[in-house]
Amino acid sequence: MISNENLGSLSHESDATHCLTLTSPDGATAQVHPYGAQVTSWKPAGGAERLFLSAAPEFRPGAAIRGGVPVIFPQFGGPGPLPKHGFARLCHWDPAPVETGPDFATAQFTLGDGEATRQLWPHAFRTELRVTVGGARLELMFSVMNTGNEPFTFTAALHTYLQVADLLTTTVEGLAGARYHDTTVRPWSEGVQTEPHVRFPAEVDRIYYAAPHPLRVRTPEHVTQVKSDDFPDVVLWNPGPVKSANLPDMEAGGYRRFVCVEAAVVEQPPRLKPGDSWQGTQTLIAEGINAEHQGI
Repeated sequence: MISNENLGSLSHESDATHCLTLTSPDGATAQVHPYGAQVTSWKPAGGAERLFLSAAPEFRPGAAIRGGVPVIFPQFGGPGPLPKHGFARLCHWDPAPVETGPDFATAQFTLGDGEATRQLWPHAFRTELRVTVGGARLELMFSVMNTGNEPFTFTAALHTYLQVADLLTTTVEGLAGARYHDTTVRPWSEGVQTEPHVRFPAEVDRIYYAAPHPLRVRTPEHVTQVKSDDFPDVVLWNPGPVKSANLPDMEAGGYRRFVCVEAAVVEQPPRLKPGDSWQGTQTLIAEGINAEHQGI
C-alpha cells in the first residue's frame, strides 16, 4: 500500500477545501480533487449535475473516491501484480493553475514516480490529466510518458460514473457488433453485442474491445454522448444490488443512480520505450443543451 505521505489527506469536513473548481465563462463547471486527479462534478452550461458521487465516499488516504472519474493506471482491474486498478487514483497529483478562455476553463494535474510508486511498479514515468470544461462538454486528456531508461507496458482507464435517475430505464447505445468479455463469471466468457442497446437488469461488467464511437447513454431525462480518441476499448460496469450491498462506500440503492462508461486501453497494453509517450482522450457531451452551449 502506498504511504499516506504520498496519498495526501482528505476528510469529509475538508472535502470542499481540497477541491479545485473550474468555471467556464458560459457557466459550465467541473470540480477536481488533487487526490487522484479525480473529477467529482460536472455541470454543463445551463444543465444539471451529470456525474454520480456516492453519498458515503471514503475521503481518506488509501481509499478511492467512489464516483466521478477515477484515473486507472498503470493496471486496469485485478489480474496483474499491482493492487486492483493500480495506484494513480490513490496518489496526490500536482495541480497547475486554472486557465480560462472565452468559452472554456481548463486545468492540468501531474503525477510522477516516487519511492512509494517504485516499490509497487519499478518504472520512471510522468502522467498528466488535462480537464477542460465548457458549454455542453467535459474533455479529459490523459497522457503517459516514459521518463526512465527501460521500456514498460501499462493498461489504463477513465472510470467514468455517469449519473442517471433510474438504472432500469437507462440504456447504452452504439456497441452493436462489438466483441466483449463478461467478467462477472469465472473464467471470463466471450460474447458479441447483438442488441442495439445494453440494459442493466443485474450486475454488468464487460470489456468491449476495439469499440465503436461515439456511444450514447440514454435515460428518459437526458442523453449523454461519450466519445473516445486513442482509448480503443470501453468498459461498462454496474455492481447490481448484491455486490452494491457489500460496498462500504455506497449508500443503500446507490447503484441505481449510475452507470460506468469507461474509456480504456486494456486488450493491447501500450509499450513505451524511454522517452516515448501515449495519449488518450474521453469527451462527454450533454446532448440537448442549447446550441450556444455546445462549445470548447
